[in-house]
Amino acid sequence: IFQWALLLAISMNAEAFVTTPHLPLRSQRIPQGRCALNVRAEVQWGFDLVFSRRRMMAAAAMGSAAVCLAPEPANAVKAGPKLDQWDEWGDLVAEGKLSKVAYNVLHNQATERPFTSPLLKEKRVGTFACAACNTELFVTKSKFDSGTGWPSFYDKLEGVELETGNLIDKLSFMCEVHCVTCGGHLGHVFDDGVLWQVPTGKRYCINGASLAFKPTASNAEGGRNSVFFEN
Repeated sequence: IFQWALLLAISMNAEAFVTTPHLPLRSQRIPQGRCALNVRAEVQWGFDLVFSRRRMMAAAAMGSAAVCLAPEPANAVKAGPKLDQWDEWGDLVAEGKLSKVAYNVLHNQATERPFTSPLLKEKRVGTFACAACNTELFVTKSKFDSGTGWPSFYDKLEGVELETGNLIDKLSFMCEVHCVTCGGHLGHVFDDGVLWQVPTGKRYCINGASLAFKPTASNAEGGRNSVFFEN
């Protein structure tokens, strides 16, 4: 929105920059009879320049406001870790139910290194759940290969919530994604899914460490029945 607003402002003021008279060089001699005319032209040129710049700045500000105030999709709420840091989260790590990498991603909002998750190539039919609380988040049907190095999905289940209170994310054209049950950080969602021609136009870029894959009954024993989205 900001980019389009800026381009619109530039196009609206392009004629003013081209057609307004230029200031004469200081070394140029101005005839006495035309002095007043040139002074008026210089004043008008300066007014047009300032007015045009003000209009461009106003349009840019309006574009930024539109980005900040634009409504978010789905069940957008303020999100964050909901399990007690010293009790439940600590117990999960101490009991070996949650790895330190998964803890750093889910609780500390860290980002795993790209192309390191075993789930990146997972194509079996099943469900991707939260590694901390086992809430179902995504299904294999909505998974696609984005080539970014992180598991990507074009749609989510009800177990995923979007954080809308992060201004930096809004200005970066993305939205942080959390588990609705424990509030663990999963990744971000982008509106660039059209590049991969996915049905929803969205790309949920998820840290594999925050997920636990649960294959369906027909695939639990190594079946290869896949519905992995091929674009």
